[in-house]
Amino acid sequence: MMMKKILKVNDNRKAEKYSGFLAIIISFLVVAAIYTQLDIVPNIDNIHEDLTFLQENFQRLNANTFIWLVNAILIIIFGPFVLITFLPCGRSSSYITAFLISATGIAYLLYAGSGFSIIYIVRELFDNSPEESQFLIPAALNIMITKANLKLIAYTLTGISAIILGLLIVRTGYLPGFIGWMAIIGGLIYTTMSWISLESLIFTAGRILIVLSLLIFGSFLLLRGTTDKKKITDQSLPSPRL
Repeated sequence: MMMKKILKVNDNRKAEKYSGFLAIIISFLVVAAIYTQLDIVPNIDNIHEDLTFLQENFQRLNANTFIWLVNAILIIIFGPFVLITFLPCGRSSSYITAFLISATGIAYLLYAGSGFSIIYIVRELFDNSPEESQFLIPAALNIMITKANLKLIAYTLTGISAIILGLLIVRTGYLPGFIGWMAIIGGLIYTTMSWISLESLIFTAGRILIVLSLLIFGSFLLLRGTTDKKKITDQSLPSPRL
């Protein structure tokens, strides 16, 4: 008799499919947000030029803000589904991962909210006379500084969440290990370089790794699901006749 080892697929396939679908949608929305992003470093000396630039790219500003709003809501929802997917591997690590992911979504939600405030001010600048618009300049600068700080916080949480999720994937073996290592490396680069330079090629490489790992993560969950390597059954097969 021959013995064949069979890996049992985890039972929560419905939650895995939702989690995978959300991961794929989030990864595409991140790409869309990057494509429509308007990078402005708030500075009192350049505030007039910055607001003029935002006026000239008002539709792009609108699109980017709405994309981040939708993406933030999806990231918040994504956290509990990750929890359900990995809960069999241990309560503490799964809860920490889900909490960090949802906290990242909340940070992006606040970031999108500051974007809507800027949209309101830019619209008011369109409608009011130059003399009346001068009163909006200090408010615009403060909101732009707040938005820049929120972006830094959100990027840092994104990197930390990617690291913890990657460690969870590698430790449990529910999914191929290379997905976890991509998330870990990308998260380390993202967390570090977001405080140094957002324009560097290293930061861009980290961003690409995180997006790709999230896309592959979602694809595996949606199409195949996780496999618990600890649950192995032996199936007896008849020996071949000679």
